[in-house]
Amino acid sequence: MTLNQLINREQRRLLSERKRLENLVMELPSGTLSFGKNVSKGKKYYKWYVSDDSKGQRSRKIYLRREHRSLARQLARKSLLQARLKDIDQELNAIDAYMSKQSKTNFWNKVIRTPGIRELIADDDCEAEKFWAPPEMAEELRQWMYAEYETNNIYPEQKNVPTDVGIMVRSKSEAIIVMLLTMFNIPFRYECKLEVGGHIFYPDFTIRHPITGETFYWEHAGRLDLQDYRMDFLSKLRIYMNNGIIPDNNLILTFESPGHPLDIAIIMDKLEEFFFTVPKELRNDY
Repeated sequence: MTLNQLINREQRRLLSERKRLENLVMELPSGTLSFGKNVSKGKKYYKWYVSDDSKGQRSRKIYLRREHRSLARQLARKSLLQARLKDIDQELNAIDAYMSKQSKTNFWNKVIRTPGIRELIADDDCEAEKFWAPPEMAEELRQWMYAEYETNNIYPEQKNVPTDVGIMVRSKSEAIIVMLLTMFNIPFRYECKLEVGGHIFYPDFTIRHPITGETFYWEHAGRLDLQDYRMDFLSKLRIYMNNGIIPDNNLILTFESPGHPLDIAIIMDKLEEFFFTVPKELRNDY
């Protein structure tokens, strides 16, 4: 994942957090909390006050008696949320400043799509080079992808959806993932055996990064409408995370149910997030 992709993801997360916190602040009482510290008989105690939020006028402080302690707590929480909103705004401003200085040109895509260079790299005699990795890594990826591996033989009759590369998968969504992984020359294995934490799993896809060779896993949860399915998936996810297979790190997750099918744009987003920038014209094709 590139730095720009990480920054864009963080920007989206901050914007989402800001919206959520702003909604929470709106639900809290109006006014601003302040306090003073007093000492009586050698003991320290605080007095809390609330002042209105109006601007352009001199604010008036109102003492909050003991019976108004609940209001004081809500205003204290409001102060904390507003402080976090200021931090978020600072982070977003820093991101904007960074992004404004970045070139809008994706040099990798520009060079890779240059006809004279593309012809050499895509030569049929240089099959390993299609993974865009250095030669030794590309050859390793080629051998890894085409080597035999132990696959999932449970409910083989459910593997009834064909793909362009000749393997049978369990759903149309998985077939689309296979199509796009193949299109973008990303080496993968389908339902390859994985031993983790004393358990044996068969992740939907085991993937090697086409440039670095790093290993990723892709699990597509396709029946979220079924309670038993959801519980089994969450149990698997817990074991994954306990053993260093972490969502948005080296674990890619997609979801769907009969009422919410998987959108191909989501798959494109995942490819872009974890591997490389998807050219705009290819996005428009789908």
